[in-house]
Amino acid sequence: MRGGAEVVSNLSSQNRPTIQSKHPLLDVLCYNTDVISYPTDMDKLKKEILIATENRGKAREIEVIFRDTDFVLRFLYEFKEAIGGLQIVENAKDFEGNALIKAIIVGEKLGMLTLADDSGLCVAALDGRPGVYSARYSAEKTDEANNRKVLAEMENVPEEKRDCFYNCTVAIYDPVTKFVETVSGQWHGRVAREPRGIKSFGYAPIFLLRESDYRKTNAEFEPSELIDMNHRGKAFREAIEVLKGYAEKNQ
Repeated sequence: MRGGAEVVSNLSSQNRPTIQSKHPLLDVLCYNTDVISYPTDMDKLKKEILIATENRGKAREIEVIFRDTDFVLRFLYEFKEAIGGLQIVENAKDFEGNALIKAIIVGEKLGMLTLADDSGLCVAALDGRPGVYSARYSAEKTDEANNRKVLAEMENVPEEKRDCFYNCTVAIYDPVTKFVETVSGQWHGRVAREPRGIKSFGYAPIFLLRESDYRKTNAEFEPSELIDMNHRGKAFREAIEVLKGYAEKNQ
C-alpha cells in the first residue's frame, strides 16, 4: 500500500452491520439520559460529523483529511457545556474497543453521528507495548516521559530489532440508527535512539519513518507532509468511504 501504511476493515463483509445491526458494546454503553436537543434536519445530520477528540493537534490533522469532502466537522472541545463532567474510561484491551467506547458514549450523549479513534505505538521488541497504554505509558503520562520510558526499555535493542508501527482505529457510530463500523490504519517504522524534531506530538520524535529509510523521525516533518502515508490518514480516509456509503443508503 502507498506510503507503507496498511488499512484494515475490522468487520468482515459478512459481519458488517446493516443500519439495524447492533455491536455487542451497544447494549452495555447506550443510554438515553441527558441527550441534548439537536436539529432533526437529516440532510444536515448526514453531513455534520462529531469527532470525539479534544486534542487540537489531532483535530488539525483530521481537518486536512476531510478538506475535500462535504462533511462538516465538529469537535468535542466545542461542547464542553453539553458534556459537562462526562468521564470516559478507556479500559478495553484493544484499540477497537477503546474507539467504540468513546464513539458510543459521546454519540449517545450528544445525539450526533460520531467518529472516535484510538491510536498508539506498538513496538515488537516490547511485545506490542505501549499499545493501548500509549497515552499513559509513563507515571507522568506526558509525551516526553512516555518517550523516555520507551527509549530506556529499548536501550540495548539492536537496530534490526527496533521495528514498530503506529495503529489508528476509528469507530463510526450513529445514535439514531445504532449503525456502527470500525476501520484501522497502520504505519511502520523503527524506534530511534534519541528524540529528534519538534513538529508533532506523542511518539513522533522517536518514530523513524520507513519512507525516509529510517533517517528522519515523524517530528522532523510537518504533519501535512505525512497525512497521505500515516496511520491516522489511512484510517480516517477509510472512514470517509464508510460515511459516504452510509449517507447514500439513507438518502
